[in-house]
Amino acid sequence: MTLAETTNQRYSDGMRRLLIATCAMALVAGLGLVPSGAPSAGAIDESSTTESTIADSSTTEPTTTTTTIEPTTTTTGPLVTLVPASRGTAVQVAPTLPPPTAPPTTMRPAPSPYAVPANSGTGRRVVYSKAAMRVWIIEASGNVSRTYLVSGRYAQPAQGTFYVFSRSSFTCHLGNSSICMRYMVRFTRGPSGDNIGFHEIPRKNGVPMQGNNQLGQALSAGCVRQSTSDAQFMWAWAGLGTKVVVVW
Repeated sequence: MTLAETTNQRYSDGMRRLLIATCAMALVAGLGLVPSGAPSAGAIDESSTTESTIADSSTTEPTTTTTTIEPTTTTTGPLVTLVPASRGTAVQVAPTLPPPTAPPTTMRPAPSPYAVPANSGTGRRVVYSKAAMRVWIIEASGNVSRTYLVSGRYAQPAQGTFYVFSRSSFTCHLGNSSICMRYMVRFTRGPSGDNIGFHEIPRKNGVPMQGNNQLGQALSAGCVRQSTSDAQFMWAWAGLGTKVVVVW
């Protein structure tokens, strides 16, 4: 090879190495791996002769670079603002209707089981219901002074209005002297002419013929039996001529 050819060959090799070095340096610089004090792109190692080499980057610790990529939002139409989803809507579509109104009702209290029976007369009186086995003592004002259960007989006396005609604080049965009672208030007579009135529960040989817990049952032979306290009240309240109304 002539001197000129050798010179041209060296020139071509140098240019090729320069191009390769430039590309390598550009690549390293783009990745941020160029160490401080490294030769700039295009610089040629002055010590290179026939075989110029690029500085060995393997001797330098690689630098780790964290690259954050910001998301890119592309809007192709008008800007839309998103809101959290919720149930229903705050916009009222139809007007609110008033609540339905129920027809007015008149609340009436339930009739008292102890109310004075209808069609039982007026004024100051004693009312005796055979069906209820109950007595009402009523003042002239219409107020009930006392009401209580008794033991009578369904068949008698007859329904109607009567008046007290006789009273005895103590008496005994005409047909059986062992049966006696106190606080007798007579107001009518039975079919056979026997006196019928209000009195204490009778005693036979001194033993009550029934208990107070049995009042309200039809256990009498015809008169109206009362507890001791009720018989005493009737005795004190119902004098001769007191009206007595008997209803079913």
